[in-house]
Amino acid sequence: MKFRNIFWGIILIAFGILFTLENLNFIDFDWYNLWRLWPVVIILWGVSILPVKDILKVFMVLLVLAGSIYYMLNDNVQWRNADHDYTEISSRAVNQEFQVPLEDSVLTATLKMEMAAGTFDLRDITDQLVDFKKTGSIIDYKYSVKQEDTDTKIRIMMEESIRYKSNNGNRVVVKLNPDPVWNLDFEVGAAEVNLDFSDFKVNSVDIEGGAAAFNLKFGDLYHEIHVDIEAGASSIDLKVPESSGCQLKINTVLSGRTISGFEKVEHGLYRTANFDESENKIYMEVDAAVSSYTITRY
Repeated sequence: MKFRNIFWGIILIAFGILFTLENLNFIDFDWYNLWRLWPVVIILWGVSILPVKDILKVFMVLLVLAGSIYYMLNDNVQWRNADHDYTEISSRAVNQEFQVPLEDSVLTATLKMEMAAGTFDLRDITDQLVDFKKTGSIIDYKYSVKQEDTDTKIRIMMEESIRYKSNNGNRVVVKLNPDPVWNLDFEVGAAEVNLDFSDFKVNSVDIEGGAAAFNLKFGDLYHEIHVDIEAGASSIDLKVPESSGCQLKINTVLSGRTISGFEKVEHGLYRTANFDESENKIYMEVDAAVSSYTITRY
């Protein structure tokens, strides 16, 4: 019997079983998340062209499919009992939101936040100090607030008990109050991070990230902004206003770059032509490895 026939037969049987369990109400499976397993196709293709005996190929195909199905059942499935009640055993979409009220005395604010995986957006304003909304994951967040005279410090963290569980589909949207001067500190994992600071008075932004995609937009509402980015295998897209003078220090390894509107001063140091005469200045320092980054002015 040809391996090609066995190969496709096993795949059809495996997915046929999943469809059958879904239709018989034994499981409730989110098929949208199946796309996350696209690398399995490459693995199976590689197995099919290995110069080994067909019986060994069949064993490897079964092993790969078994692992993939185990992942799907444990990460994306709700099992149902005989009474059709739901018993949640894995990551399911949940909502969470909270607000940190704005005190009249607040002049400066510090936000320190953990961003593990998923999508994180900071945009729009709120009449609260911080407005936090999260959907699409079992991961919960907790926060602490410390008030010191005219300064407020907010820390948003993942719950320790579920820090390492799957956070499939996690989406967080944060809104800030435009009145205080902000200092922002983000710890980022494998995430897509979209941060629009153009509506806020920002004094500093510190980002420590891993394999992430960063899209950052800065405004000109504060006279001096200090930006420090340390990233691993990341994509970094920075937008800075033409009205501000900008200085960029870069220390990168194996990185692709596109820098628009900057002049090279020396190795690793770039400035805009209006840097010296501009009232508002942005100081950016990027330390990245195996990254691509684009910096444009708007």
